[in-house]
Amino acid sequence: MNIISETTIFDYMEIEILGDLERLKLCLENIDDLGLCKELEIKRKNGRDDFPIKVMFNLIIAMKIFGHRSVDSFRRELSRNSGLRKVCGLKDEDFLYLGKRKSLVPRARVFTGFFKSLIKHQSKLNEIFESDVAWMYENLKGFGKDTALDGKIIETYGKKNNDEKPEDLRAEHDATFTAKTYHFADGTQKKTWYFGFNAHILCDADFGLPIWKKVTPANVSEQKVCDEMLEELNINRPWILKEMNNLLADAGYDNGLRNKLLKEEYNINPIIDIRHLWKIDKMVEIENKPLAYNESGEVFYIKDILTGEYEKLIYLGYDKQRQCLRYGHEAKPKIYRIPLKTDYRIFTPVARDSEKFKKLYKKRTEVERLNGRIDRDYMFNDHFIRGKKKLDMMLTLSFIIMLAMAKGHIQNKKTNIRSLVN
Repeated sequence: MNIISETTIFDYMEIEILGDLERLKLCLENIDDLGLCKELEIKRKNGRDDFPIKVMFNLIIAMKIFGHRSVDSFRRELSRNSGLRKVCGLKDEDFLYLGKRKSLVPRARVFTGFFKSLIKHQSKLNEIFESDVAWMYENLKGFGKDTALDGKIIETYGKKNNDEKPEDLRAEHDATFTAKTYHFADGTQKKTWYFGFNAHILCDADFGLPIWKKVTPANVSEQKVCDEMLEELNINRPWILKEMNNLLADAGYDNGLRNKLLKEEYNINPIIDIRHLWKIDKMVEIENKPLAYNESGEVFYIKDILTGEYEKLIYLGYDKQRQCLRYGHEAKPKIYRIPLKTDYRIFTPVARDSEKFKKLYKKRTEVERLNGRIDRDYMFNDHFIRGKKKLDMMLTLSFIIMLAMAKGHIQNKKTNIRSLVN
């Protein structure tokens, strides 16, 4: 009897090693763009149709997958790559023999016009994105259970907004300045200024795929946007919150009231790093209990308050019914219960000093990997995009591409596994 080893149904690394044409084919076969293309065709009406809507949309997708930050560089690639033209639906005979087109590839102004049309149909792009995310929830076991949140600065290199020339398309009229302070292990700090936007991204912490996003000017508070996203999801996409068990985020999202909201309103465990706001290390006593705790969430038994002698207690689990954390001595049977309401910032349903918290928090790196792909593969680290609307549209397209490739890869893998079993 042959034993089939268990395999992961999806790993994004398996997509990254594919060639550009392979990834393009995988993507185009799995994007449900029929509704979008119909709307764009209605908008075009009796306009010129040298390059059909479907072909233009395929070309935009190819431009992102092939990693071109400008239309001109992509047009050069398209002119010399017949295989790419064929996959996108451009028939060379229409130009060379039949004379149906005046150029082999669309001119730059055709791309510009198509981008302007796509911006006006952002809601349709959002529908495609949401549909692909819903597919992941249905077909990837555990998708969305552990969700990571992060804000990603996307710098812009356009000129600062000039109110005297609002029609200047070379300038950036929507971006703002913001400063980020980086803290190092040796206690030093470094403040860096950025001009651009902030993409607030929710992603699955097991598979590294996007779930939702919100684009704002760079100086908008991540804390504020986090609350807005939770509220919007609760109203418009409650199933995302319903499937979520843990929300993973860095210390920038540390907030006691939000921790309370996550658990009591949405039944989600906040796995959020803590900001060390206490100016000095101290022990805070718990009322009516011989216990004290520090800002890291460690709990101690007070052996002698006068001499400052404390004994660190062991975390024994969460009492869901009483909403308390349970602690005890290593050798004594005595159990102490600490309600979350003692300090919602310090005490979370998954205790901060537990191995489970540390293990879950490590998964947060998936959103950083996703941010890396946005920069590296989709050229957001060095781009010519101007305006918040276009940036939002391009980021949505990038996420649609990621999900479409993942969808095709998962379907192929499931088919191969079934064939092997049969």
